[in-house]
Amino acid sequence: MSRDSGQVADKRNLHYVFASILLTGILTLGLTGCQTIKLSGSPNAQNPSAPNSTGNNAASVDMSGPWQVSYEVGGEPKSAHMTLNQTGTTFQGTGTDDHDSQTFVIDKGSISGTSITFHKRYHVDENPNLPPIIYQGNFEMAKTETYSGPYASGTYSLTKGGQTVGGRWDAQKEGLAPPTTAQDTPPANTQVSPAAGNKAPHLSGKWDAGYEFEFKTVHSSIYLEQEGQKLVGHGIDKNSKETFTLSGNYKFPNIRFVLKYNAVKGPKGKAKPERKLEFRGTVANVNESEYQGPRLEGKTNGGGAWMAEIVK
Repeated sequence: MSRDSGQVADKRNLHYVFASILLTGILTLGLTGCQTIKLSGSPNAQNPSAPNSTGNNAASVDMSGPWQVSYEVGGEPKSAHMTLNQTGTTFQGTGTDDHDSQTFVIDKGSISGTSITFHKRYHVDENPNLPPIIYQGNFEMAKTETYSGPYASGTYSLTKGGQTVGGRWDAQKEGLAPPTTAQDTPPANTQVSPAAGNKAPHLSGKWDAGYEFEFKTVHSSIYLEQEGQKLVGHGIDKNSKETFTLSGNYKFPNIRFVLKYNAVKGPKGKAKPERKLEFRGTVANVNESEYQGPRLEGKTNGGGAWMAEIVK
């Protein structure tokens, strides 16, 4: 069996298993699904979990347009959106961090073969001498079950006061549809609703969710509130009774949010520290025999698959 055929089979199996979890509460799962875009470093032979490269020359792809970026600060996931303009092998642009709406500019962007570099700068007008955050990495065409298009990833660094800090980053272009093949055609009882397929559903409400974490499936109740493109909420994991808060953003069909789990005291004085888990994916309107409505689906930053359906 080819690798692509295996990925399609894994995707279908995962879909049916999660549908069973959400509808019947069954919490057993064997998973071998492939990875999607995540903070995982540059895609290469040493990182088999990164998106599959199509082998196309990255420099032939126009970077102009909107991009979604994820990066880590002190091990915590952050995200931003930026719009780039490319001329030849150079590019520049502007962007906004999602967590605090702080704006930045992108300059000195350059593509050479499959290598990419650019500078990210905050407060350019107020502090023109502020040192830039230098981004370096690789650029390629990726193809997964949820995304097909340009993908860039690597590391960033900032040197200030003699100290250098940094972390990993990755980015994918927004507004691109996932790949579609004859093998990906949904079964007869799973159809995207033609009446609502292109309409962005409002996400406020209670959701049943399932996601992979440490080789287990976690079943959760999530209470979402949507205001514009911002998402906030809270919830509880039914397995462990751990509670969490939620914050994120939603620009149809793309969704991204972070669950922040509260620190809890464990048995025999063993405490579970506060932790965060990032979810990225897409929103679709579906029409099935067992469920009709919006469905959220994607991957966590740990590589696990997740799915959520609204409770009516």
